[in-house]
Amino acid sequence: MSVATGIALWRGAPYANVAFIVFMAAWYTIRTWLTDPKPPEVIQERDRSRERLLAGAVGIGMVVIPLVTLTTPILDFAAYRALPAQYLFGGISAIAGLFVFYRSHADLGSFWLAHLELREGHTLVTQGIYGQMRHPMYTAIFLITLAQALLLTNWLAGPTGFALFGLLYAFRVGSEEQMMADQFGAEWEAYTSRTPRLWPRIRA
Repeated sequence: MSVATGIALWRGAPYANVAFIVFMAAWYTIRTWLTDPKPPEVIQERDRSRERLLAGAVGIGMVVIPLVTLTTPILDFAAYRALPAQYLFGGISAIAGLFVFYRSHADLGSFWLAHLELREGHTLVTQGIYGQMRHPMYTAIFLITLAQALLLTNWLAGPTGFALFGLLYAFRVGSEEQMMADQFGAEWEAYTSRTPRLWPRIRA
């Protein structure tokens, strides 16, 4: 990311704004810092080929295309001038997304997974932010990709992460919840009955 930043600033990329670059660096740092280098062994996996394809597409949308956009002029033709409020809302979305992302990673610990998998000793995490919503990691990435769309001022590269992650979510969430139901049974059913999927309930 530091190399991409230097190249973007050197070539005067129209979307080499500090807000987007700092935001992306913070996201990579959290992911690297909180990912367990020696997690428990995977004991069950579902839809392996589809999962790898979808995760790869999201990686392209959230990492590869932004880096290519910053470091090369390939997509400069799609650059545009942002509205002032765009950076405000993009910054709010970035901060909220990074906070939820951090809390999700920290509360899951070694049971964080990039695919539809279960690990040895896997338990149903219902404390912390998981007491407010069932899939806060998805919430975080929706907010992060929304921030990308607002802060990376390019009609093609900006919204690509959001679009591809939305596709992953649509294909995955039903299968993931079925896997949880199969594994945890009544405990999962009780959890879903009191906890919304993506957004916490607003209590009066």
